[in-house]
Amino acid sequence: MSDVSRLKIVSYKDTESSNKIGEFVLQLNPVDISVVRSVDPPKSSSSSDGSPSSSQTETFRPAKFTFKFTLDDTGAIGLELPSNTIANSINILETLTIIPNNETHQNPYVYLYWGETFQDSYYGQVTALKYDYNFFDISGNPLRALITLTITEVNAIMDRSFQSPDITKIPIIKDKDNIIKFSEDSYDDKKYYIRIAEINNLSSLRNLKKGSSIFLPPIEK
Repeated sequence: MSDVSRLKIVSYKDTESSNKIGEFVLQLNPVDISVVRSVDPPKSSSSSDGSPSSSQTETFRPAKFTFKFTLDDTGAIGLELPSNTIANSINILETLTIIPNNETHQNPYVYLYWGETFQDSYYGQVTALKYDYNFFDISGNPLRALITLTITEVNAIMDRSFQSPDITKIPIIKDKDNIIKFSEDSYDDKKYYIRIAEINNLSSLRNLKKGSSIFLPPIEK
């Protein structure tokens, strides 16, 4: 069991990866993970003469990840908790995920590491944390808890750390440019075109204007 890779939640003050707060390694890996990537449906619009417009206005939404995992202090599984008790382990998780930072007044940014499961994801923030105690000792101390976490990716275009040209490419859009080409040129793979659209809040995959700029931040591969 010691050779099994366990999901790790790493907490940061920002999305530059250099201001790490800490990490939380799950005692038991989740059985399933729900990933939701959504696009708002096209909104009807009209041209200046009142006739229906053929242009679409889809909006890409940040991904949401939801998963459950168990913390167990009964001694039945032979793996250590993140801390010495269930309660203290949950306190650490809260500190790393939902308690606002004193400097930014926002809850920390988190990144998930577990094999290739989250390799195409971006930094997120915990938008829901629920825990259910379901077993206790005779003194009333929790011995088992089921944790439910929901993490929503942040919109990189709103992240100040991406305003620096040292860590972000900001090319000017030219004729025949498209986000699939930008994905291949910048990340050596066309599969990141949806991420580029999300980061730049593009209303459509074809909504590139010649002469405007596009943000191409580093993406964890």
